[in-house]
Amino acid sequence: MRSGWTDWFTEGVAVKRNDLLLTLLSALLLALSRLPLHLGWLVFFAWLPLLRVFERGRASSRDLLRMGFIMSVAYCAIVYYWLVYVNPGAILGVMLVYIFIYYLVFYGINRIYRTLPRWRWLGFLSILITFEYVQNFGETRFPWFNQGYSLADYGLLIQAADLIGVVGLSALIICVNLLLHQLWPSLPKWLGGRGGSGSEQLEAFGKKRLWYLAALLLIFGVWIGYGWHCQANLELERHEAGIHVLQPSIPQVLKWEPEQYEASLAVFRDLTLKAAADSARLVIWPEGAMIGDLDRVSQARRDLRAIVDTARVDVFTGFQHYVHDPAHPVGTRSYNAASLFQRNDFDNELYFKNILVPVGERMLWLHLFPMLWNVNLGQANWEFGTKLVTYESGGHTFSPSICYELAFPEIFHRMAMPRDTLNGGFAKCDYLANITNDAWFGNSYGLWLHAMMTRFRAVENRIQIYRSANTGISLVVDPKGRILAKTGLNEVTTITAPLYTTPRIPLIRKIHRYPFLFVALAAILALTARIRKPRGTP
Repeated sequence: MRSGWTDWFTEGVAVKRNDLLLTLLSALLLALSRLPLHLGWLVFFAWLPLLRVFERGRASSRDLLRMGFIMSVAYCAIVYYWLVYVNPGAILGVMLVYIFIYYLVFYGINRIYRTLPRWRWLGFLSILITFEYVQNFGETRFPWFNQGYSLADYGLLIQAADLIGVVGLSALIICVNLLLHQLWPSLPKWLGGRGGSGSEQLEAFGKKRLWYLAALLLIFGVWIGYGWHCQANLELERHEAGIHVLQPSIPQVLKWEPEQYEASLAVFRDLTLKAAADSARLVIWPEGAMIGDLDRVSQARRDLRAIVDTARVDVFTGFQHYVHDPAHPVGTRSYNAASLFQRNDFDNELYFKNILVPVGERMLWLHLFPMLWNVNLGQANWEFGTKLVTYESGGHTFSPSICYELAFPEIFHRMAMPRDTLNGGFAKCDYLANITNDAWFGNSYGLWLHAMMTRFRAVENRIQIYRSANTGISLVVDPKGRILAKTGLNEVTTITAPLYTTPRIPLIRKIHRYPFLFVALAAILALTARIRKPRGTP
C-alpha cells in the first residue's frame, strides 16, 4: 500500500507532469550555473522553463507545493550537498525549509500571473529579488541563493556590482530571462524564414518582439561596456605592503585535538618565518588558528608572542575568547574572535564575529526560548559580536571579517567604508581581511562557492581583500575583482600580492538598501493579487 506522502505527490502528476519536469529543468539549470564548471551562462536561460509554467496559469496550490518540493530538493542536493559535512541533518533541514519558501514564492508569482497579468513581469522580478534579499536578515539568514554569484567567472559582468550590488546582478539576470522568454516563440519561425525579404522576416519575428530584442541588446551592451570601462580606466595605486596570507591546511578531524597543538604551532611558526624572510610585515592566519584564549595568560599567548618576536612581523589571527558570566545560562560567554598582535601592542581590540551560522554556530532564538541552551546538535553557541573594528599595520588600515560574514554585502560596506556619524561622509580602509576555516566542507565545491564571494565583495566596495582559509581556498583579490594570488586545496603555503587601493566610494555603498523597493513592490502586488479574483472567476 502506498503511503499518504506518495499519494499526495503522485496525485494529478499525470496531468501536470510536464509542469513538474519544467520545474526540474529550471532547478537543474540554476544549480549547474552555480558550480565550478564554467557554466554560469546557463543562468540567463534558467527561468525559461518555469516562466512557461506560470504563463499557462493552470497550477493549483498543490501543484505549486510539488513544484516547490522539486525546486528545493534538486537545487539543494546539487549545490549544497556539502552541508552534510558540517552536520548530517543540515541538508535535510535546508531542503525542508526551502520547500515551504519556494512554495510561497511560486504561489505569489502564480497569483500575480492569474489576477494581474499586466504586472506579471514586475511581480516575477520583485518576488524573486525579495526571496534573495530578505535572506540577509534575521537569525536564520542564509544569502547563498543569489543568482548573481553564477557570474563568478565573468569579470566584465561583475563590475556592475559597484553600482547595484550582487542583488542588482540578479535583477539583470531575471530581466534577461524575461526578455528571452518573450523572444523564444518567434525564433524558430524567424530562423526558418531567413531566405525571405526583410519585410517578411520582420513580420515573422514580430515588431513588438524587436523592442524586446533591442532591450536585450541594450542591457548587455551597457552591462559589458561598463565592465570594460571599469577594468580599463579604474586607477589603482600600488603599495608594497608586505601582507602575506597563511594557509596551514590542518585537517578538521585533528584541528581541535589537544595533542595536535604542538604540530599545528610548528606549521604556523615555519610558514610565518618563511613569510618574514620574504619581507612580510603582516601575516594573516585563518579563523580559529590558535587553540586557546589569547586574551588570557596562557601557553597559546606565550607561544604566539614568541613567534611575533622571532619573526618580527605583525600577526592577525582568529581564536576563541571566553568571558566568565555567572548570569549567563552556561556561566560563560563564548566568542569567535580575532585580533592583531604586534610586538609593540599585543593587546589590540578584539573583533567578535557579528554574523553567526544558523544552528551551526549558534542555536536559533535562544533569547526567546532559553530551554534551547540544553539542545546540543554540535553547535558552539557563540555570542554575537556587536561592533566592527579597524586595525593599522605597516601604515595601512584594514577591517576584518570571519568566515560566513563574507556572504553579507551590507556588513562589508560598513567594514570597508564606515560612515562618519557627524558629517555623513565615508572613511575608507586600505583593505579587508577575511579569515575562515572551510575544512568543514571537506574537498567539496562548497569551498569554491564560498571563496568566489570574495570577488563580489571586492568589486562592490572597490577594495582589496586578503582571505586566509585553513585548507583553502585562500585568495588575494584586488578592487577590480581580479584574483592576484590563489592557493590550491589542502596546500600548506603562504601567498602574497601587492596592495592596490583606490579612493573611489562606489554608488552601492550609498544606496545599498534599495532592494527594499523590490520588497515593497512584491508585497503590494502579492497582496493585491490575493484580494482580486483570478481571470474567468465569476
